[in-house]
Amino acid sequence: LPGAEIYFNDKKIQYSEETGQPFLGDSEILAPLRQTMTAMGAKVTWEATTQTVRIRFDGNTIEVPLEKYYFIRNGQVLNHDSAARLINGKTYIPVRAIVEAIGAKGVWAADSVRITYQRQDTSVKRIPKVFDLREYNRVTPVKDQRQSGACWAFASLGAIESALMPWEEYDFSEDNMSLGHGYNLSQAQGGDYMIALSYLTRWAGPVLERDDPFGDNIVNPNARVIKHLQEAIFLPKEGELGIKRAILLYGGVQSSMYLDQVQQWGDSEYYNEQTASYYYDGSRLINHDVVIIGWDDYYSRDNFKKKPKRDGAFLCKNSFGREFGRSGYFYVSYEDKYIGQNVIAYTKIEPVNNYQHIYQSDKLGCLLKAGYGEERAYFANCYEPGGAEMLKAVSFYALEPNTSYEIYVVTDFSGTQDFQRMESLTKGSFSYAGYYTVKLGQGIPVNKKFAVIVRINSPGATHPIATEAKGAAKWADGIELTDGEGYISYDAKNWKRAEEYLEANVCLKAFTTNH
Repeated sequence: LPGAEIYFNDKKIQYSEETGQPFLGDSEILAPLRQTMTAMGAKVTWEATTQTVRIRFDGNTIEVPLEKYYFIRNGQVLNHDSAARLINGKTYIPVRAIVEAIGAKGVWAADSVRITYQRQDTSVKRIPKVFDLREYNRVTPVKDQRQSGACWAFASLGAIESALMPWEEYDFSEDNMSLGHGYNLSQAQGGDYMIALSYLTRWAGPVLERDDPFGDNIVNPNARVIKHLQEAIFLPKEGELGIKRAILLYGGVQSSMYLDQVQQWGDSEYYNEQTASYYYDGSRLINHDVVIIGWDDYYSRDNFKKKPKRDGAFLCKNSFGREFGRSGYFYVSYEDKYIGQNVIAYTKIEPVNNYQHIYQSDKLGCLLKAGYGEERAYFANCYEPGGAEMLKAVSFYALEPNTSYEIYVVTDFSGTQDFQRMESLTKGSFSYAGYYTVKLGQGIPVNKKFAVIVRINSPGATHPIATEAKGAAKWADGIELTDGEGYISYDAKNWKRAEEYLEANVCLKAFTTNH
């Protein structure tokens, strides 16, 4: 088999006949696990009884079982479409799995891969007291939303741009998102991160700014989608610590807030123009979104017009142009009523060739929670493939932290009686609420109507199923119920059609590749 070269932080990893050589297999590069990880500074041990390789790398523990289409990182199961295997007495692993396991970035050529890793110290006791993503080339330039209500689109795409840096730098189109989201809301009326999430997860965007410039009030339907969002997490309301950790791991995060006197700063009792600092403790509702790009634990409470109880503030990127604040940035007190309450981090942004097909009926995303008054339930969607395809992954929402799931499939589905023969595929859990894509190993062949079933368990929830429900909101009146075939069940025995029983589509997508 042809050879391949692997670079780690611009240094070529050296191999020998004794360690084994990386090679190009079936469209992917496989590498000797021990030599590759050791060269990256990891400690590698072999557990013969479980046929598992254990890797310790930068504070993380990664377990890689042989011939299994998953690995376990810090107790969380991560599914893959390829597996580690023994070749000539040595363990080989696909390099893409290595890159994901350690949270690195990989740039692939025909017969080589360059892995870039920035060591992140995210332990609670060592999170820095002051941090600014701009110092690490992780923030794109400040933009101006002008008189529009598109702050949410600027914040969402600003966070995604930050998440991709410094390895990839893009200027995404806020016009395309804020005009093409599909909701009954004009650009002036605004939106939120759930609207942004529905646009991104159905693969409507992001597209480039140059292909759909801001301010012309026109959507370019032919603009090319640049990335596919496959995962986003909702950060807990209680925590500045979680926000800091997410910024270190993923880049800028999108947060809602209430911003007083948007165009008349001199009149605001909550904003100090001289220090570009803001603190709100009133009762008005959220009306603005920003990107949190850093923090300063020492930022004095004396910098604020209305003084909070303690020092400390988040550093935020706004969308009012560079004339606002300090070249477009400002500080928001940790004590602010809303900052950090509605926060999303975009955690998995993939190339557009990750899958060939997306099957979905929830074009407007999660609008209403459904269930049976308990934390567990089953939900399913059925799809008709366009030919011989491989089911490679499914996606759905976890509406509460610490949600666990089990995924099943029926490959030849004709009616609810076929749920009796559903086959188990995988299971796992999520620490955070959010939107997740779960990979299904090497894939399941499908060439007829198939059903994907999820058993979900969300501690503390009474309605754990995400649905795109008709009538959930007056600005979401474009819901089409004839484009899907969804089901829900309490016990996996008695099933109800979601479109009839709930007047809703189930939020469950399937991703396939051509066979």
